[in-house]
Parts: sequence; structure tokens; C-alpha cells
Amino acid sequence: MRETIGVTSIHLFGFERQRDLFAWSDGFALAGAEPLERIRPLYRDDARLAWLRAFPAAKWLHCGVEFDCADGDRATGFELYPLEDGHQCVALCKLIEQNGLTIMLACSGGGEAGPLAPEHRELLGRLTPHLVRAVRLYARRFTLNADTLANRSRPPAMLVSALGDVLHSNEPAQRLLKATSLVRVRGRRIALAAPHHARLLEDIAVSEARLRNRASGARAAAARFRALRIVGASEGGPDAARAPDAAASLDPHDEAHAGPHSTHPSASQPEVLYAFYNVVTADDASASELRAFAALTFYHPRSAPPVDERVLASAFDLSPAECRIALLLAEGLTQKEIAARVGVQHDTVRKQLQSIFQKTATRRQPDLLRLLLNLPARGPGAAAEG
Repeated sequence: MRETIGVTSIHLFGFERQRDLFAWSDGFALAGAEPLERIRPLYRDDARLAWLRAFPAAKWLHCGVEFDCADGDRATGFELYPLEDGHQCVALCKLIEQNGLTIMLACSGGGEAGPLAPEHRELLGRLTPHLVRAVRLYARRFTLNADTLANRSRPPAMLVSALGDVLHSNEPAQRLLKATSLVRVRGRRIALAAPHHARLLEDIAVSEARLRNRASGARAAAARFRALRIVGASEGGPDAARAPDAAASLDPHDEAHAGPHSTHPSASQPEVLYAFYNVVTADDASASELRAFAALTFYHPRSAPPVDERVLASAFDLSPAECRIALLLAEGLTQKEIAARVGVQHDTVRKQLQSIFQKTATRRQPDLLRLLLNLPARGPGAAAEG
């Protein structure tokens, strides 16, 4: 296409309207001065966003035809990506706009480039339906690969910028927001109880500065897991939200050891929320474009998802009685307590547990508990069918 219509480069890039940021970029013959702009909070106040929201999909803007390419504010407004000096956009098309994702195709030429020839504009018009179809198929595949897998994750998870912007939150995180007031998202920004909110944002900002300056040990320090223990002030008293070791280092495996069914506080106990996070960044970002984010996972004892009995039954062919034994074990009951709860002999529970071990290929109770606490959860569609 680049050679046929005689342009310098072709740039395909994606813009996420939900988060107001350019999130993906690819193309042909792109200059070194045309990197992907990763996170620019100023986009929210950028006049270009009005065009992104209002311009119809599958329609081309052509230099000298639909918009003016002369120097001036109007021409600058259509430069949606950085260009090498002396280059300018000669044709731009919003291919699709669906589910908050906008994908655009831009053709650039030299500084003296005029409008494309009529036959080249006609060719782009004929190609547009095919480009739209190809991009829709790719976007669908990306959505399945990313969102579906992310939402299968059992722990509530969020990706947060140094400004507190929530760039991504999975489905369990959305449910968590409805279950507790210890974490909130207001205007797309995370809100934690003091002093944890300021500490989190400061940690991301400091890590970002050290990574940009290539400070010694910066990457290892950013990857280290931290833990925040947030206690409800109303139930735990005025000092309940303070955790002296809230930003202490945490071994990455510690989160798994505190399974979601290890404790279930009573209504009289203070509400507690645990946030585990480390700082991540794009490996291929230049120093000037580098942005750091906190990858958070949460554990809320009162709203932790239970072991899915149907997953247990279908995956391991457990009987209803065996599923019940497994679920009570995950709740923290001993074999004697299970026998009393179910109303059977202790020896019956022991025999059923041996059958569970055999079907799940585990040998000991700790191995079985680790398996139970790491089972996948059924998706919303499966839950609805049930």
C-alpha cells in the first residue's frame, strides 16, 4: 500500500477511549522518531480527543481535501502521533470504534507532500471495507486472548498509574468494589484509605524516576512485592488504618499461602483488605517515554470467592458428598468438625477424603488445599447457565 500510493510511512495504532490513551502501535517504514506514546495524562485535555470521539469510522481524511495541511492549529490537531521533522499526515482513517477501542490508520509523507492523487484516494476507499474487516477480526482475537484470560483470574486485580489512574481492572476487582469501601474508584482513579493511598502513588513515582535514571538495582526493587494491610477505621478505631509494615517487602509466594478461605472474620471484627503489588513497566520503552504502573491484587476475607463446587465435580468427577467434604476443608474445618457438621462418622469422612485424594492425584491434605484454592472460577456465562 505504501509503495502504491507513494507515501513515506503507514502507521496503524489503537486508542483506548475508556482510559484516553494510545495503547498499541505498528506499521511500515516508521521513523525512529515515531514511537508509541504510551501513557500521556494530558490527552484528557487534548483537543484531538474531540475528533477521536466524533469522527465517523471507515471514513478517510485527506490532506488538502477534507482538512487543511498548511501550518496552523487545524493541521496540528490531526497529528495524532509523533512525526519525524519534515513529515506530515496526508491521509487518516478511523477504521473501527467498538467496545471503547478506536483503531486508526495514518499515511504520512514528506514535508512538501500535497494531497494524494484522486486514483490513490479512490484505491484507499475500495480497500477500506477489507481493512475494517481485518482489523475487526484482529481486535476480536485480542479481546479473547486478553480480557477473557484476565477475567478468569481469581484474585481481584488492577493496573494503576503513578497518578492513580486505573488502567485495567478485572471482573473480580469490579465485584470487590461493591463489597467493600476500603478501596474505591472515583473518576477512574483509585482511592485507598490514608496513608496507603499516598504511599502507593509515591512508591510508583519513585520507582518510575529510578527506572528512568537507570539507577542501580531499580528494576529489582520495582519487581519486589509489597503488601498493604488496610483496616476499616470505623470498626477498628482511629488508628486501624495504620499498618506499620504496610509497605514491607513480601515474598511473591506469600500471597498464595494466605488462601481466600483461611480466615472469615465475624461481623464484630474490623474489616480488613490486603493489597499486594509490584511496579511494572514496558521493557521496550525509551527513558523519555517510560511509565511505571502498580500491578495490584487484592484479598478481602469477607468477599473472597468460594471454591466452585461445579468445577470440582466436572474436573475431578467428585460425588456430591465428596464435593461437600472438599468445600468444608477449604473453609478450614478439621475432619472431626466436618463429621459433626455433616452428621456422619469420622471414619466415613476419612474414607471419602482418601477417595478425593485419589481422584485429584494429591497425597496429603495441604496438597489438596493448595489445589482447591487455585481452581479456576466459572465465567459469568457459565454461572448464568447454572
